[in-house]
Amino acid sequence: MLSIVIPIYNQDVRPLVTTLMKQCNKLNINYQILCFDDMSAQKYKDMNKELAFRINVNYTEMAENLGRSKIRNWLGKAAFFEYILFLDGDSTVKNKDFIKKYVDHLPTETVIYGGRKYAPKKPRAKKKILHWEYGSKREALPAKKRKKDPYLNFQSNNFLIPEKIFKNHLFDDRVNGYGYEDLLYAFDLQKAGIPVWHIDNPVIHDGLELNHIFMQKTENAIKNLVTLYKENKIPSTRLIKSYEKLKNYNLLNSFVWTYNKMADKIKGSIMSDKPSIIYFNTWKLKLFIDYISKDK
Repeated sequence: MLSIVIPIYNQDVRPLVTTLMKQCNKLNINYQILCFDDMSAQKYKDMNKELAFRINVNYTEMAENLGRSKIRNWLGKAAFFEYILFLDGDSTVKNKDFIKKYVDHLPTETVIYGGRKYAPKKPRAKKKILHWEYGSKREALPAKKRKKDPYLNFQSNNFLIPEKIFKNHLFDDRVNGYGYEDLLYAFDLQKAGIPVWHIDNPVIHDGLELNHIFMQKTENAIKNLVTLYKENKIPSTRLIKSYEKLKNYNLLNSFVWTYNKMADKIKGSIMSDKPSIIYFNTWKLKLFIDYISKDK
């Protein structure tokens, strides 16, 4: 019936696994939970290794850090049952019928994305507000909105896929580090004519990053996007559309000049306890232009 696969990197996944086990046992379905640790710090390995002694759970520690795409491929290849549910290790399941909601859609020949949410209240740590603000406004979308652009709004944190489809459509492990591997995967599904269906069955994303770490990861994502854009491997994103509009109207230099005049104000806002997402997106656009220009 169902293989639940969870990549782990510096997370305590025991509460998540316990919740999933209870829901699967209640439904009396055949299932397995695969937890692959991608070279976490030792304290997290010490926490999670007890999972190896639970029924229907396979806990494995990787000998090297594989990265976001490759670890998912290893998990998917190791899955036994005909449907695979991918969940991130920093997820919390609040819905008591979370597994049932996916099972109710079976059998299926489509990919099903359940969505993500963020905690309703701002984090107490002000240095984590940027990630929370951005995620709450740009990622935590209801299915109705996600369906308007089903591939662009796909994310790999919480999706179900038939095993036979996944074995033919692995994640592209040439994408380095954080950023846009989800969209690249969704584009591969789109080219193959495989539908992505969106439902309201979200998990809560708990892994909020400190502002400077979130910005570093975002910058790495922009580098990946520029590479994919130059190689024509990715569909048009909001950021790409903004760049092309400026380019088509010969406004790139004007944008950069204006940004440089406002750089201190923009960065100050981004790092404040009330970050402007408009300024954050402006900063991302400037980065995109910078990396595009470097190789010219």
